[in-house]
Amino acid sequence: MPGRIVGRCCPLFASVLFTLVLLVAPACTRTGASGAPIQFRPTAAPRAEQGPAQLVAPALTVLDQPPDRPLYTLNVTLDYDNGALHTQEKIEFRNPTGLAISEIKFNVPPARRAGAIDVRDARIFGQAQPLAFEVTSTVLSVKLPAPLPAGAGIALAFDYVLKIPLQEVITGIGGDDSSRGPHSLTAGHWYILIAPWENGDWYTPGYTPIGDNYVSEVADYEVNILAPEGIIIAGAGEESREGRLWRYSLPMARVFAFGASPVYQIDQIEQDGVTYIHYTYPEHRKFTEAVLYTAARAVALYSELYGPYPYRTLRIVETGRSQGQEYSGMIGIGTTLYDGYPGRGARHDLIATTAHEVAHQWWFHLVGNDQIRSPWLDESLARMSELQFYERHYPRDVDWWHQRYIGASRPRGSIDLPLSAYPDGRAYIIAVYQRGLLFLTDTRRRIGAQAFDAALRDYSQTMAYKMATPNNFFDALARHTTEDLTDLVNGYFASAIALPCRISDNAIGCRR
Repeated sequence: MPGRIVGRCCPLFASVLFTLVLLVAPACTRTGASGAPIQFRPTAAPRAEQGPAQLVAPALTVLDQPPDRPLYTLNVTLDYDNGALHTQEKIEFRNPTGLAISEIKFNVPPARRAGAIDVRDARIFGQAQPLAFEVTSTVLSVKLPAPLPAGAGIALAFDYVLKIPLQEVITGIGGDDSSRGPHSLTAGHWYILIAPWENGDWYTPGYTPIGDNYVSEVADYEVNILAPEGIIIAGAGEESREGRLWRYSLPMARVFAFGASPVYQIDQIEQDGVTYIHYTYPEHRKFTEAVLYTAARAVALYSELYGPYPYRTLRIVETGRSQGQEYSGMIGIGTTLYDGYPGRGARHDLIATTAHEVAHQWWFHLVGNDQIRSPWLDESLARMSELQFYERHYPRDVDWWHQRYIGASRPRGSIDLPLSAYPDGRAYIIAVYQRGLLFLTDTRRRIGAQAFDAALRDYSQTMAYKMATPNNFFDALARHTTEDLTDLVNGYFASAIALPCRISDNAIGCRR
């Protein structure tokens, strides 16, 4: 096998006196709107070296050079024993609405639990006067002192404390992707996210206890985490460390996630310019080689099929959950998925889940989609990639894989429903994971493997860093085949799909 596993020791770090200045002054070399270093002091007056600011109205300071995409600066003090994150967050972004607005809305996934997050302060960065805000359900609404012009940029700062909940015991797929168990803490969608703007309003969908309740647009992240002594942080992106202070830079990401544990064992390999890092509990370290080489082989295959993996590192982090979870530049593998693995071979959930979650670096991270309204667009494709992984590397195990994850009978259920339309997690899995895979394999059989692979690569590259819709997927198919797919779509989809004319035999109402 290519590459070599390298173990990394994790010494206890020297005690560091933590202050806000210590946290950010050395770390935030990322420049602000004027090109000067950012010093994250949300209650301080603007410093002269930060550059001139344009005053649109009293107390409304806008950025002189708005970023092309949101920039999140997250300064975190981790209280591991109590599962608390004290966070100072700054978001620099451009008004996306095309209108002058006096209110901005944010999605706050942890707020679905009463009392989980205490938002203590919201203000324009550098201003002494706080802003009026309100948290309702999972939505944070912030009132501006004056209208923000269309296209203008602004920097808002928040101060809050988040309590990470104890790990839920659930069946199926869903629940919090921020949770803590006896050996680790995982922070997934844990921070304040600016809501997407669509169809003339902020998109604030709320919580559904099935699937992934997140819609993630591309942003840049600069993150500083001060951890207690002896706690190991596993965060996404380029990592540096000074004692107990862990720094991460993650550009063009859908989400920034991290894990924390006093017991993580760390091993890594490098292959084709990508470093794969495995963080696992001591009792599961014996499976490191299988996990790392599965991840490396999956990245190599998916890069060949869909386009290059976009980062220089991929972290595989054991979590206290019972399922896998995708993030940008990082995947979580639930601890129960390691149980019973014999140490070799591919006939086990550990290998299949690793291949599946790696596929989400393309079908979630690179190609975004609305996971609430169209979850099949990423989950069905990730399952298809999982099948392609077994077809390439474990052809003798494909029948086992199909029996294990799809079953012998053809399941029922429309694959294109929103999360809220599925009555329970089982119905969701059957429709999206099982039936979704059958739709894709039937499509591949209909148009041919070569055209199907070309369409997936086209779709991945055309929609990279964008938010894809089902129309985008079918448009990619239509660029590589003229086979009529009307009967397949009608058999698997509940909604009426206006297919491109090339793949619907020029049906009435088709898209040209």
